[in-house]
Order: sequence, then structure tokens, then C-alpha cells
Amino acid sequence: MFGECERELTHTRQITCRAYRRKDGLWEIEATVVDEKGEEVGFRSRDPVRRGEFMHHMGINFLIDDDFTIRDVQAAMQVTPWSVCREATDVYRRLIGLQIGPGFGRQVRERIGSEQGCVHLSDLITQVGNTYTQASWPDRVKRQMAIDPDPRRWPDARAVAFVGECLAWKRGGDTLRQEYPELSGE
Repeated sequence: MFGECERELTHTRQITCRAYRRKDGLWEIEATVVDEKGEEVGFRSRDPVRRGEFMHHMGINFLIDDDFTIRDVQAAMQVTPWSVCREATDVYRRLIGLQIGPGFGRQVRERIGSEQGCVHLSDLITQVGNTYTQASWPDRVKRQMAIDPDPRRWPDARAVAFVGECLAWKRGGDTLRQEYPELSGE
């Protein structure tokens, strides 16, 4: 990609997020992070992590309703560099009742704290919010369209909250003009 130069794989991080629509109307979002070492990593106080072994394999699952409210949280750590890491899982239950939306990241940090949680699980939470939004968006738009075909009159404006948030959905841009001409300002 950057030209011819010999290189060596030293680390692979895989983040996977899956969203499930449940029969009871709730959404389950599963997020995992796996760090596989491509070279041996030594430590002073424990055995090394060898090439092909995991440094981290952990995940966090959320149960979320249609109002973006977190109903339940479960965190699990299968592989951690330190045994104390597993003690951080219960702190994520503090997120129950929190609503995904503006200020979500700040509220997560306030509820978890930097030294009570796990940086890797906390990093996944942003992806959980994004995954929930992507997964639930088609249902949300369908419900709003059934109320009124004009998005300017939708009671749940979160269905088009992405407008003005990226190049493709910029105000006055072609995508907005084609998909939601009512919102294009013309």
C-alpha cells in the first residue's frame, strides 16, 4: 500500500459487533475485542504472551430498547493480561438506564471512571452505540414514514440525526437532496 518494503505482522486486533432484533422488541448488541500477538511479548512479572496467543479476548453485551435506553449490560473477559482485569466487569452494570445519544460518551466516563473499568471494554461502548443505531435505523425510519412521509414532521428526529454529520450527508449535498429533499433546504 505504501510501496515496497519488507514488513512483519506484530499484532492483530479484531473488533466484532453484532446486533440482534429480539421477539420482545428489544435489541441485543454484542461487541468483542480480540488482540492476537504476532510476536512474543515479555513481561517482568508473568509468563510471556507468545506469537499466535491472545493478549485480550473480551466482550460486552447490551440489551437496548427502542428509546435508546440501556436495559441490561453484561461484560465478560475470556483472556486478559492480568487476573485483576476480570474484576472490572461488574462496573459496566452502572450503565443500565443510560440513554444512547448526545453526551453518551461523557456519561459513560462519569459512571465507569478510568480506574474502575477496562479501557478495552470502554472503547467498545462507542461501537455498541454505533451498531445499535445502524441496526435499528431501518425500523425507526419505517415507523416514522408510517406516521408522516415528510421527515420534517417526524416525532422521532433521531431517525435522521446523521444529517450534517459527514460528507455524504452534508446539508445541501446530493445524497440529502436525493434521499430527503425536504431536509435539503432547497
